[in-house]
Amino acid sequence: MGNDFSQTQDLISRGLAGFIPELVLSALVCVLLLADLFIRGVKPRTTAWIATIGLVLAGATLWPRLAASGEIFGWMQGGTQQGLLVTDRFAWFFQMFCLATALATLPMALDHAAFRARRMGEYHALVVAATLGMFMMAGAVNLLIAWLGIEFASMASYLATAFDKRDRRGSEGGIKYVIYGSVASGVMLYGLSLIYGMTGSLHYGAIAQQLQVSGASDLGLMTAALLVFGGFAYKMAAFPMHFWCPDVYEGAPTPFTAYLSVASKAAGFAVFVRFIAAFTTGEGPSFVAFGSVPFDASFGWPTLIAAAAALSMTVGNLAALWQTNVKRMLAWSSVAQAGYLLMAVAVYAAGRGRPSGGDLGPLIFYFIAYFFMNLGAFHVVTVIASRTGAQHVEDFNGLGRRAPWMAFGLTVCLLSLLGVPPTGGFTGKLQLLQTAVENHLVWLAVLAGINTAISAFYYFKLIRCMYLHENQAGLVTTGTTNAVLLALLVLPVLVLGLAFSPFIELSRSFGF
Repeated sequence: MGNDFSQTQDLISRGLAGFIPELVLSALVCVLLLADLFIRGVKPRTTAWIATIGLVLAGATLWPRLAASGEIFGWMQGGTQQGLLVTDRFAWFFQMFCLATALATLPMALDHAAFRARRMGEYHALVVAATLGMFMMAGAVNLLIAWLGIEFASMASYLATAFDKRDRRGSEGGIKYVIYGSVASGVMLYGLSLIYGMTGSLHYGAIAQQLQVSGASDLGLMTAALLVFGGFAYKMAAFPMHFWCPDVYEGAPTPFTAYLSVASKAAGFAVFVRFIAAFTTGEGPSFVAFGSVPFDASFGWPTLIAAAAALSMTVGNLAALWQTNVKRMLAWSSVAQAGYLLMAVAVYAAGRGRPSGGDLGPLIFYFIAYFFMNLGAFHVVTVIASRTGAQHVEDFNGLGRRAPWMAFGLTVCLLSLLGVPPTGGFTGKLQLLQTAVENHLVWLAVLAGINTAISAFYYFKLIRCMYLHENQAGLVTTGTTNAVLLALLVLPVLVLGLAFSPFIELSRSFGF
């Protein structure tokens, strides 16, 4: 016991060295709050620069983790290390992904009409705090840490959604976000408590091992699986916990909507995939953690995830058809995109084939493409809304003449979300479909193809308004900074569609 205690102390001291990026983000939150308190006058650009420098510094300290692998803040249990967080290439990718999303949305916030001429230190601190929670989500190998990471990111997101107190829609969206989030949190926590009660452990590996050794009732595990998935689905904006998405996306400040649609979804998938990976053998379509009878034989994770994927893409696309508000349309589109991404997770969860980086490559590649195409679309919506107040589809009439570069950028991003060549969305969606077909989920691939055809109606509806409908308003001046940021988001969408081979190989290297 004494030896285990000394080893645990050593592991904790060494873990602090691997926790530097999170410490930088924690310090940055405090600095931003103090800066907002003590800096005289309204200087939103000052706190934006502080946030930018701090995020870049966090990224620099995160870089060494690319070559690291191991659990930190662990303890010894029977001679085996059980950590709280893990540092590996998979966690590194999603942590860097969330950092990049925060950096990309900071200049969007400066151009947001409701944020002009007001203190922004609290808003920037909330974005950094949400990023910190997502860091914990991506690296968690302990049920409690995973739940705390989700809660920390969610709490900051609730406040940022309702940051503009003068906007009644923002306040409504924030309240609904809190209600939905509280329900999802309670449901998930109850499921986690069932798992802990069955195994007596919070560590992913120990839970899987204990369930293999002792077994558990199928009914109890089925109940726990459903409850836990509800919490994960909430962060992924996937069926059946997607109902918060349209109201929150519409009510939140558009720059934060862009952040939520990309970073929050990515972190949700990261924590869910790692949870699934802890129990997947890769030796067959069985889920090893379900007693003497494989849980997949009756109702397993692959079945659950495939069903959620099918329902997410179908419900999301059908609901988007009737939307007249662009942000709500993109919100339902985000629900549908979660369904496409869940196809890759369903294949991985089935354990058909070796659980390597190649299995997760399509998921990671699509996230890379999703980063650029979704942020690009929301960036255009932010700029146009700040100049004209446009939020509805008909408000974009004639945008091809009034703001040609913005209209072109939005068109490319929408075509990529649809999956039209030569965009990164086409390459990414093609990989997802191919993976599903190769792993005997043909029905899901066919359904995804049908949903892609359905989504063409609302994507092209917006494109048609920009180029085929007239608007007597004059030209929209967008500014050099906004044009450059749009170029940085749009050009990679085309590169990922035309020169995709190196990025496909790179994506495979970030798997387990």
